[in-house]
Amino acid sequence: MAFLKRFFWYLLGLGIGLIFLWWIVDKKTNGEGIDYCYLPNCRVLKDLKSAPVMQTSDSLRLAELLSNSKVIFSESNTRQEPCKSYVIEKYDRKYTVERCPEGIQLLDTIN
Repeated sequence: MAFLKRFFWYLLGLGIGLIFLWWIVDKKTNGEGIDYCYLPNCRVLKDLKSAPVMQTSDSLRLAELLSNSKVIFSESNTRQEPCKSYVIEKYDRKYTVERCPEGIQLLDTIN
């Protein structure tokens, strides 16, 4: 009986803690939730999405391109200064996107 009593108090405390954690996260993120971005592909795409677009004519195309795409790091030049270039693949087509300190721009289509 002592085990069940301790287990009940443990679950009660865990439930209250989870409710407080949910409430705090909801308040800090304005109801948007948490975006977990730990893998390199996700981190690069998140950085590119948050950067301003240097050419206004490509802004809608870049926004569509950066959603659900894949960065090909073997073909990208990530150490180039001052602008890094990334090869992004979407729908079996490859695009080159350049990330400069001023913003991003779509350079060309490879395929």
